[in-house]
Amino acid sequence: MADNSWNNNPKLKNIDPRKLKILVELAKEAEGKPMDKLLPMIMSAQKKIQEQDLALSKDESDFMIELLSKNLSPREKAQFEMIRKMMPKR
Repeated sequence: MADNSWNNNPKLKNIDPRKLKILVELAKEAEGKPMDKLLPMIMSAQKKIQEQDLALSKDESDFMIELLSKNLSPREKAQFEMIRKMMPKR
């Protein structure tokens, strides 16, 4: 069973419902996936958000990354963070 306790995070209290829907979908899709599968999912979620003329705040973006990387090994987390730093900032 998936852990949805992140849904109660205070950082998400005032999030636009459209962004929250995309993040929930992303969290469900990413559950148990290896790092190499996460990056395309993140890019897809960012594209969906942009298509709705929305943008994630720094807190929302950081939370999304935290959520997606919580089950990665320390080595995968380091690789994920390195790749993330190379991604364009919005």
